Amino acid sequence: MRNYFANNYQLFLLVLLYVVVGVYAKPFLFLLMPLSVFFLKSRDLWADMVFGLLITLVLSDITPWFFKMQVFKSAKNTYITALSLIFLLERHRFVPFSQVFNVFLPFFVYSVFPLVFSNNLIVGLEKTLSYALLYLVVPNYVLYNYRIMGWDFFKNLVRFMAVILLSGYFVLWGFGEFYAYMIGRFRGLFGNPNGMALFCFLLIMLTATLSSIKKDLFTWKDKLFVYGTAVYFLFQSGSRSSLVSVIIFLVFGRFFSASPVFGFIGLIGVFGLSELVLANIEPIVVYLGLQEYVRLNTLENGSGRYFAWEFAWKHIQEYFVFGGGFANDERIMRKHRLYLERMGHQGGVHNSYLSFWFNTGIVGLLLYLRSFVLIFIKASRLVPLSLGVMFAVMFSVTYESWLVSSLNPFTIILLIIITAVTEEEIANWEHYETVEPDADEARPAHSTVPIPA
Repeated sequence: MRNYFANNYQLFLLVLLYVVVGVYAKPFLFLLMPLSVFFLKSRDLWADMVFGLLITLVLSDITPWFFKMQVFKSAKNTYITALSLIFLLERHRFVPFSQVFNVFLPFFVYSVFPLVFSNNLIVGLEKTLSYALLYLVVPNYVLYNYRIMGWDFFKNLVRFMAVILLSGYFVLWGFGEFYAYMIGRFRGLFGNPNGMALFCFLLIMLTATLSSIKKDLFTWKDKLFVYGTAVYFLFQSGSRSSLVSVIIFLVFGRFFSASPVFGFIGLIGVFGLSELVLANIEPIVVYLGLQEYVRLNTLENGSGRYFAWEFAWKHIQEYFVFGGGFANDERIMRKHRLYLERMGHQGGVHNSYLSFWFNTGIVGLLLYLRSFVLIFIKASRLVPLSLGVMFAVMFSVTYESWLVSSLNPFTIILLIIITAVTEEEIANWEHYETVEPDADEARPAHSTVPIPA
C-alpha cells in the first residue's frame, strides 16, 4: 500500500483540491472539475479520470448535514460531461468499442418516449441523457485503461475503493459521531449506512470476480486487506439486505462456477428456505442473539419500505404502460414526502423495479430486464461467476433504487464488473495476445486479437 500511495499521490491531491474548492469557493468547482479532467487527459492519466469520477460520486452522496459539500450533487454533472466530450472527440482511441452500451441500446432508445408524459421535461431529459452516457462512457474508459495499463488498472481500482471506505473514519475523527453515524449505524463518507453497505457489497463482488478471471491478480495480503475492510464496514453499517446480497453472490457464484444446473437448483432451494426462515424469523433471531444487528423491532414494518412499495404501486397505475419519464419516481415521492414521513417512511421508492416502472412503464422495465439478463447470460459463458453477480444484484435492487440512478457511487461499479465479464479482451485474456497495430491504424497501443484455440 505504501507504493500505491507513492505512485498515486496526484489523485489524492486532486481530491483534496476538490474538497477545499467545494467548501470555500463553490462556484469555481463547476470550472475546476471539467478542467481537471482535461488536465488528467493531457498527462495520460486515464485511470485517474475514472477514479476521479468515482470519488466525485461518493462525495455527492455524503450526508446532507455537510451543507457545504452539497455542491458536489450538481458539480458532478460537469465531470461526466467532460469525460463524454473526450470520448466523442477522440473516439479513435477507444476502437474497438465496448459492446455493453449496444446491449442496452433498445432501452435507451425507448426511454426517450416516456418523457412525453413527464411533468418536468428538463430534469427528465437530463437524467435520461446522463444514464445513457454512463453506460456509453464508463465501459469504454475501463476497456481503454485495461489496454494501456493491463491488470494494474483493476488492482488500483480495488485498492482505491478500500481507501474510500477507510476514509470514512476521517469523518468520525474530524467531525464526531453525529456526522459519521446514523441511528447507531456507521455511514462514513456516504449519505446513509445502506449506501456504505452497497459500496462494500459491490467491492466484494468486483474483487472476487476479478480474482476468478485472473487467479494471481491479488496476493493474499491484498485479499486480506480488501475483503477485511469491506466485511468490517459491511457489519458496521448494519445493513441486512447488503449482507444477504453478499451471501447470495458467494453461494450462487460457487454453484454456477461448478455447474449452471447446480446453480439453478440451489436458487430454487434458497427461495424455499427463505420462506421457511421468514416465517420463523423472530424466534431464530432471538435464539442466535442477533436482535441488535438484525434490528428485530423494524422487521414487522420493513423499516418503512413495505409501506413505500404499497404507496408506489398505487401511483404506478397512472403510468402503468409507458411511465412518466426519468425522475418521475423522485417527483412523486417528494410531492408526498410529509405524508410518507408521518407514516414512518423517509426517502424514495427503495425498489429499482418499481422506480423503473414509475419512469419508463412496464415496457421500459421489461426492456431493461431483457438487456440486463441477456448481458449476464453472455458473460456466464466466459465467467460462470457472472450469474452469481446477476442474482445478487437482482436481490439488492429489490430493496434500493440505486440501479435507476446514473450518478451515484454504485451503478458505475456494476458497469465496471459487467465490462470485465463481458469483454473478451479481459474475461478471456488467456487466449489473447497484445499486438502493435500499423502506424496508419487509429487503435490503442495495446489492442488485442484472439489466439486460435
